[in-house]
Amino acid sequence: MESETVQLGTWWIVGFTLVVFWSGSASAGSNATPEKVAVREITITADQLQFAPDTIEVTQGDTVRLTIRAVDATYGFAIADLNVRAVINPNQEPVSIEFVANIPGRFRFVCGSFCGSGHGDMNGILSVVPVVSPLTRRDSTRVDETSVDVIESDFNVITLPTTLRLPHNTFAFRLTHRFSRPLDGGAGFDNLFEDFFGFDSPAFIGLELRYGIAPGTQVGVYRNNNKNIQFFGRYNLQRPVDNRGMGLDAFLSVEGADNFHDEYSPAIGAVLSQQFQDRASVYVEPIWVGNTNKRVLHPETGFTSEDEDTLVVGLGSRIRIFDTVYVVAEYVPRVSGFNNGNNHISFGFEKRVGGHLFQINFSNGLGATPMQIAQGGDNGNWFIGFNIARKFY
Repeated sequence: MESETVQLGTWWIVGFTLVVFWSGSASAGSNATPEKVAVREITITADQLQFAPDTIEVTQGDTVRLTIRAVDATYGFAIADLNVRAVINPNQEPVSIEFVANIPGRFRFVCGSFCGSGHGDMNGILSVVPVVSPLTRRDSTRVDETSVDVIESDFNVITLPTTLRLPHNTFAFRLTHRFSRPLDGGAGFDNLFEDFFGFDSPAFIGLELRYGIAPGTQVGVYRNNNKNIQFFGRYNLQRPVDNRGMGLDAFLSVEGADNFHDEYSPAIGAVLSQQFQDRASVYVEPIWVGNTNKRVLHPETGFTSEDEDTLVVGLGSRIRIFDTVYVVAEYVPRVSGFNNGNNHISFGFEKRVGGHLFQINFSNGLGATPMQIAQGGDNGNWFIGFNIARKFY
């Protein structure tokens, strides 16, 4: 009886093991053939420097297949944050790009190959709507920094900094040029014409190179041909989204004369910006500048001061009057400290062409650094000049 009980127990264990094994095998077999994943298919046409459609919305987790067709030229298509890139040629089969939209937010897609004078404006928005809650959409907003910002088109207004971010591991270059012959100097307009509006005069020239050392952080160096060297850094604390809202940067600078060997002037401040759709941006910039009571570009006869430092509040604006044409202006009043009478004022016109920006400006001073701006402008004289900027990304 005991032997039969043992045998019955043994068979029961063997039977239970076989059932478990068979169930596991059946389950594994069912997993071996996954369900077919649905693909969200979207067709995009690139024609006449535009994407159609230029606004796309998908749901987080969607497998997205973009079929892109070029009509009249060779175009690129790039979404940097999603590592999506392709080149599309006309009169050839459309290019298909497939990816999983697993990051919620808004992503700007751009033309990744130069396609003409409107290349910088050829872009669109891919919105990835989160599954959990629409409330997280605003917090997760992302923008491709390598795309052209149509309203904050440069890192400076004229001399004042903006809140434009420099993408990580990229460079930007700027040339400033101010003709030293005053526009209202000399023996009337005949003399001004003979001097070709001051273009024949010696110039106050500066060269700048900046680098995106980390996301939202940029550093740079600027040198005037009077041997004044400035080192500066900016950190982006808040950025506007979709050409609206406020931006905020922290700004730090130090400059020195005689190739940075003498008369050091530190500066620290904030850059607050407000963008209005794709038409205008305004800036308010409180900046403290040390050691401003030294050799000045525009000295006042007989002026003396016991103040060594200056607090300025820079006010600037950039207004987009055409697709790639802007009007810019800035005024930098000194609210305390060293003040020899005339605050910096400047205005100008600029044209954006791809990664280049060409600006002609008029100013009551020759300065371009925080210390030089804090020293003020000339007494009654105006100067013509220009800036040329280039983004290497």
